[in-house]
Amino acid sequence: MKKKTLKKISVAVLAAGLAGFLIWDNVYTFKGEGRHFFEGRYYSDFYTFNGKEVIEFQLETGEKLHLDAHIEKGKAKVSFTRKGEKNGEVISNIEDADTYFTADETGRYVVKINFKHAKGTVEIKCDDQVKDKTIYR
Repeated sequence: MKKKTLKKISVAVLAAGLAGFLIWDNVYTFKGEGRHFFEGRYYSDFYTFNGKEVIEFQLETGEKLHLDAHIEKGKAKVSFTRKGEKNGEVISNIEDADTYFTADETGRYVVKINFKHAKGTVEIKCDDQVKDKTIYR
């Protein structure tokens, strides 16, 4: 009788621990200097970021967005896709990134940034030739 009770208690404790870890691991957390949305520019400086940002830009063919990211710890992934499409450009496991995304057609483009217990800075800004510098959220 004692073995069955002990086994049930052990299973319950393990299940509670696993559930707690999964909730903690996936809960949205932002601690840092701030998330800023300026005209044509998104900037975030953080010492803990767990979650994602989704922003959109209206770009014409050939217009570019500049990504400048420095991640000291944790993980960050950035994807750049045309709205409504599933495939696009993806940069995973960012440590230092300094690159451009170029619009291949005129339309709305979605930038998704996923952070997993990350520390660092991320900036996405419109290149000078971009006409509509509005950030849609």
